[in-house]
Amino acid sequence: MKENEALLYTRLLKSSQTKSSKEKLLFLAVILQALLDASKPKTSNESETSLDARESATAWFFCSAGVTCNNFEYVCDNASIDSSYVRSFAYKVLKSKEIVFARKRINKLLDSNKNKGD
Repeated sequence: MKENEALLYTRLLKSSQTKSSKEKLLFLAVILQALLDASKPKTSNESETSLDARESATAWFFCSAGVTCNNFEYVCDNASIDSSYVRSFAYKVLKSKEIVFARKRINKLLDSNKNKGD
């Protein structure tokens, strides 16, 4: 399971870097941060703001119409990633039994690309 998820993360990152630009990396970071927000573990003393952020991030991935959907597709287009692929990827991550591993891998990808645009 971990190997398949690692392969998905690598493909997602590589697909956005084929024409490597600062803008594509920025939009990819938006997608990955939303995935982190959507997959954040729930806590007993969680604020309403945190709950709303998780729900909004999850809704952003799976919307089918309206402004939110247009925004999602715009971000995916600018990251040069097919929005259907991103939705499928997000679904697999959010339904994964290895969510801690998934979040660590996403954070690692984000951290490793912080200074690539400099």
